[in-house]
Amino acid sequence: MYDRLERDTGAERKRFMEIPRVKMLLSSEAVDGGTPSPDEQGYLKSVYERFLVESYYHVRAASKVYALAGSRISESDESIREWLLEHAVDEYGHHNWVMDDLRTLGYDVTKLSTSKPSVPTDALIAWMYYVAGVHNPVAILADSYVIEGLSQLFAAQLANSMKSALNVSDNAVTYLARHGIADQAHMGDLRDLINATVKGERDYGDMLQCAKVEFALYGQIIEFSAAA
Repeated sequence: MYDRLERDTGAERKRFMEIPRVKMLLSSEAVDGGTPSPDEQGYLKSVYERFLVESYYHVRAASKVYALAGSRISESDESIREWLLEHAVDEYGHHNWVMDDLRTLGYDVTKLSTSKPSVPTDALIAWMYYVAGVHNPVAILADSYVIEGLSQLFAAQLANSMKSALNVSDNAVTYLARHGIADQAHMGDLRDLINATVKGERDYGDMLQCAKVEFALYGQIIEFSAAA
């Protein structure tokens, strides 16, 4: 089922990876050719800050979403419930890593309590709560598949790029760096869980739809973060 999910979301993943700003941030453009000019550095810093701010909101929701989904899993899917509740604990407090990075960059984190996320971030959070709390809670496995799957692909690389381009310390890239490492193990566990427990076509179809929606919304979040 995991291989099938990868195959059936191939177009959505390819579309995400071909977003111009994603390609730019993951290429060597941000750091090649010596130290970026002050204007280039200012632009990259604003992009990175906006990305962290958007991440703060959906990362803050993730633990609650997984716990909510876990509470609605049927008794016949106890291993999925266990994974979701353990994952809720694993993800708890990760938004504080984002706040620490923003503080290091000089961002006033007190604004986070009064500001609002972008429209695509709000839509992503609402979708996560809908899947976990109203629709099919098994499908929320696809949230981990998309977000942590992308994280394992580029989080560590993006952390190094931002650190070099902005000439900042490790304390400014803790969210990306830590997730780049942790999500490697998470994806192996998720693969095993999906292969062992997701058998029915209804659960698979709902999981596939969740993944497609999240690839699209997360792409919009990246485009918003990188807007000039």
